[in-house]
Amino acid sequence: MSEYRVKQRRRPDLVTLIAIYHLLVAALWLLGVLAVGFGLVVALLEATGTDAIIAPLVLGLVMLVFLAFCAVNVATSLGLFALKNWARWLALVLGILALPKLPIGTVVGAIEIWYLLTPEAQEAFGAE
Repeated sequence: MSEYRVKQRRRPDLVTLIAIYHLLVAALWLLGVLAVGFGLVVALLEATGTDAIIAPLVLGLVMLVFLAFCAVNVATSLGLFALKNWARWLALVLGILALPKLPIGTVVGAIEIWYLLTPEAQEAFGAE
């Protein structure tokens, strides 16, 4: 009987660092959700009149946006750990969005974009 072996791709160290970075960014977005949630509770307890409707609505929408960014970063991180090509593209988009965040976002975003477009990264993800 012949034995089939699945060729496993080795995840480059820089891909692992980018994945960890996205987990850390997701944690920061989650902290933002908790902070806005605290503000939402305060707004619900303290607001009167039209503020009782508008403030919780706005804070709730902000929480949803923060949660969406948190989820996108977690999905990107998990996809990068699994070497999924869609996660590479999502990380490229997030890197582009990070460029205006001077100075750290610009540096990290530029490194992320540069590396994920290299032949080494494309090979690791099985991209053509």
